Amino acid sequence: MSADDKEQNEFDDLLKNQELTNSITVGKELIPEAESAAGDDILEGTWPLVFEGNSVELFGILLNNFFLNLLTLGIYYPWAKAKQLRYYYGATRIHESNFQFNGTGGEMFIGLLKALGVLLILDFAYEGILAVVIEEWFLLLLGLVYLLAFLLLVLIASVGARRYRMSRTSWRGIRFRFLGTFKTTGILIAKGWLLTLLSLGLYYPYYLNRFQSYWISKTCFGNIAFSYDGQAREIFRIWIKGILLSIITLGIYLFWLRADLQRYFWSHTRYGESRIISNLHGGEWLKESLIFLLIVIITFGLGRAWAVVRYKRFYLGTLHIEGKIDLAAIKQAEVKMTGAVGEGMADFFDVEM
Repeated sequence: MSADDKEQNEFDDLLKNQELTNSITVGKELIPEAESAAGDDILEGTWPLVFEGNSVELFGILLNNFFLNLLTLGIYYPWAKAKQLRYYYGATRIHESNFQFNGTGGEMFIGLLKALGVLLILDFAYEGILAVVIEEWFLLLLGLVYLLAFLLLVLIASVGARRYRMSRTSWRGIRFRFLGTFKTTGILIAKGWLLTLLSLGLYYPYYLNRFQSYWISKTCFGNIAFSYDGQAREIFRIWIKGILLSIITLGIYLFWLRADLQRYFWSHTRYGESRIISNLHGGEWLKESLIFLLIVIITFGLGRAWAVVRYKRFYLGTLHIEGKIDLAAIKQAEVKMTGAVGEGMADFFDVEM
């Protein structure tokens, strides 16, 4: 058994023990290094999101992954990704408890192979039909079908990766879930983009609001779902202002537009009686993004670990939760452990999770 597999098995055993303990003694702290004090079942106040990653530790992980990917001609990639995600999640803390990711390289590898098989079949079918077709109208129709198939795969990647990532993520031994479906998500996206095209882009902020509401409300932590109370007309004002200023500034203001949207989306996301607050602003985001690129470029990639740790500390540091959370009311819900095909496709299409 490899060191990675042994580490993963130990982690899985720990998580199962935490979940079992949670089902018996609800509300008690499950992470050994952060035992709950009496009366800690109800949290009330403000809790920042903190990234405690260490640049030297991350450099060792990235260096090890690089050489193993090189030696295996890239086959090790899923295991490298799983190891990095375990580190990133494990180094992220809120209220004295760290998040945990228990996805494995093996299931990611299988998911990647399945995703690759689907893409190869689609490409071979397209190339095969293209080789025997002469009529121009049929070529146009074939191109349209291929485009629709491509968009469908991107949809599968987005929803599938979200399901997989949530089902493998936990905090205090409680797992997250995503209950969105391919059908509902597809209808929402298709309708949104169609109305956006017909309205020459004016409907896009309304589509963003509807999509955000669906995406968040279908995400759960344990037995309680998140909720969203944003208003489309407010997003419309942010969007129009951002687009106009982005045109005037030759695109530079896009950082401010994206920051304004993210700040709005996060600040209208609730979990029970608590709310997520974002302090992200465009100027700081632009500065940190440029610093990230400069560190990577100047060090020829060797400083990537330092750049990643700095960026994650900045970005996650702009988020905090405020309000009231009843930990005793949060119970483990049945989680369908979906496969990693969506995660694999997300890698091919560079879908961000």
